[in-house]
Amino acid sequence: MAGVQATIQFRSRKKVYVDEDVTNENKNILNIRKTSERKLKRNIEDLKKDIDDDCTPVKVSRRETLTSKNTPKKDSEEENLRPLTSREKEIGWLDNFLTEHLDKEESASLYISGQPGTGKTASLSYILNLPKFKEGYKQVYINCTMMKSAASIYSRICKELQLPTSGTTEKACFNAIEKYLKKKHKMILLVLDEIDQLDSKRQSVLYTIFEWPAMADSRIVLIGIANALDLTERTLPRLQARCSLRPETLHFAPYTKEQIINIFTNVLANEDKSNVFSPVALQMLAAKISAISGDMRRALDIGRRVIELARRTKFSDNQSIDNMMKDSTVTVELKQVLEVLNDVYGGSRKIESDAEDGFPLQQKLILCSIMLMLTKGKVKEIVMGKLHDVYKKVATARNIVPLDMCEMSAACGLLEARGALRLGAGASARARRLRLQWDRAELAAALRDKPLLSAILDDVSCLPS
Repeated sequence: MAGVQATIQFRSRKKVYVDEDVTNENKNILNIRKTSERKLKRNIEDLKKDIDDDCTPVKVSRRETLTSKNTPKKDSEEENLRPLTSREKEIGWLDNFLTEHLDKEESASLYISGQPGTGKTASLSYILNLPKFKEGYKQVYINCTMMKSAASIYSRICKELQLPTSGTTEKACFNAIEKYLKKKHKMILLVLDEIDQLDSKRQSVLYTIFEWPAMADSRIVLIGIANALDLTERTLPRLQARCSLRPETLHFAPYTKEQIINIFTNVLANEDKSNVFSPVALQMLAAKISAISGDMRRALDIGRRVIELARRTKFSDNQSIDNMMKDSTVTVELKQVLEVLNDVYGGSRKIESDAEDGFPLQQKLILCSIMLMLTKGKVKEIVMGKLHDVYKKVATARNIVPLDMCEMSAACGLLEARGALRLGAGASARARRLRLQWDRAELAAALRDKPLLSAILDDVSCLPS
C-alpha cells in the first residue's frame, strides 16, 4: 500500500494569498507589470489627444440607449393600434370623455358595465395606449381581483403612484393618497378593473374612491369596470343623491349576430383564412352565440375548436399525410359547427369520452370534487373557496400536487369553455359561485367507470366537517 501511495503524484495546493515578504524576484516582476500598465495608459491618453474631436464618438448614457431601443418599438406599437371591431361607438365615446376632461383638467368618474366577453377591457386598453392619453395622463391600472382585501387597494395605488408614506398600514397609505390629491400634480387616470371585488362593510372603500373626483382640484379621472349593470345604483345609492358624486355610465351590450360575423370576418381576413367558414356555418355559429350570451371570447374559442375539428376530419378522410400537407385549404361546414355547439351547450354531449381522454387530470379532480360536494355534501350552491378546500384534500390524499386558488380558477374557466360549468360573479375570487351544467347522473356514471375517479365520489373524509 505504501509503495502504491509513493507512486501517486500529488499536486501542491495553490496559495490564494500574497505574503508580505515578497522576494526581490517577485518584486521585479510586479514592478515590470506596473510600469507596463502605466506606459500602456500613457500611450492610450496620448492617442486620445491626437484624435480629432470631431471623430470622437459621443458618450451615450444607459438611459439614452434604452430610450433609443424602445423608440422603434413604440412606433411599431402605435402603427399596430387598431380599434376593436364592432365597438367603434363605445371607443369614440370613451375618447371624447377622456379628451374633454384632459383639456379642461377636470375630475370625473365613469362606470363601465357589461357581461364577460363584450370588449370592455379590450376597448379601454386601446384607448389608454393612444399617445395623447399616455402623455396627458398619469395612468394607474389595477385589476381588483388581485387584492387580498378591499382596503389593500390604498397601498397598491400608493405603490403605482410612487408616493412616500409614513408607514405600511392602510390608513397611512390612504392619508398619503389624499395628501397627494390636494397638491398640484399631473392629471391622474385611475382604472379599477373588476371594481366590484372591492366590496366591504358598508361599502366604505368604494364610497371613498368615488368621492376622490369630487374633491377640490383633485385632478383625477376614475374609471371603474364590472359586470353588473346597476352596481353604482344598487350598491352605492348615496352616490346618486349628490350630482358631484354621480358617475357617468357606459354599458357594453352583448354582441349581436351581425357583429359576431363582422369580427370573425376581420379576424380570418387578417390571418388570410377568409374562406375557412362556409357562409351557412358562420351564420349558424354567430346566431347561436348571440342568442345565448353574446360573449365574443366564447365565440372565438368555439371557432378555433370548429376549425381543429375540420382539420381532423379532413385528415381522416384523406388517410394520407402527404395529401394533407399539399392541400392547405380547410372548409368548416355546418355539421361541424353543430357538433361543437352541441358539445359545448348540451344535446349530444359525449361525457364518457371527455371523462376518459378529453380533460387533464386536474380538471377531472375538480369535476369529481364538485360531484362529491353535490352528492355527499348535499349543497345546492358551490362557492369557489369551499370547492378549493375540498379539491385540495382530494388531490393531497392521492399524492397529487393541488393547484392554487388562481390556477384552479383558470382551470374552471377552461371547464366553462367546454360547457361543463357556469361561473358566476362574487365579491372576491373565493366568493365566486359556480353551477354544474352537465347532467349530474350522466357525469357520475362516466366518472364511476374509472377506479381513481370513482373512489373520490365516495370519499366523504375530504368534505368539511
